[in-house]
Amino acid sequence: MNQQGGLINCKKCGSLFIKGARDICDNCFKAELEVVEKIKTFINKKGQEKTTIEEIVNELGIDKNELEDLIEKGRLFSVMPKLIIKCRFCGIEIEDEQKSSFVCTKCLNKFSPKGDLAKINALKEEQQKEISERRIRRTYSETDGSKSRCGFIQNYDF
Repeated sequence: MNQQGGLINCKKCGSLFIKGARDICDNCFKAELEVVEKIKTFINKKGQEKTTIEEIVNELGIDKNELEDLIEKGRLFSVMPKLIIKCRFCGIEIEDEQKSSFVCTKCLNKFSPKGDLAKINALKEEQQKEISERRIRRTYSETDGSKSRCGFIQNYDF
């Protein structure tokens, strides 16, 4: 069910608002923007020196979970190279590519059994095959002059 335009509660403050692209209300979004700017200003003032999450939390009084949420959302993308983020499991500094997940590559591989990765890849391959078969069926059904489509994809255009 699509809730675009429906009335929902803000995930931060609980107030009712009409859902758009965000799951938080305009007031909370404006407050979030202010926090993001405050963090970016703090990090940029340090120059080339890298900053840890703990430093930001201690200096600016921002909740650590809120800061991690902003990082996961990609709101601090422009200052990510200046952030020192440590792996949640082993504590080593994470490379730039994995910073938003808070897990280093070593731990990610350690906690992701190879059998599971093979299953995921096989499932992705199967889904791609199914999509291409649907496209072929759709193309075949359109060549007979009618615009009808097969099965559940009749209302979708690829």
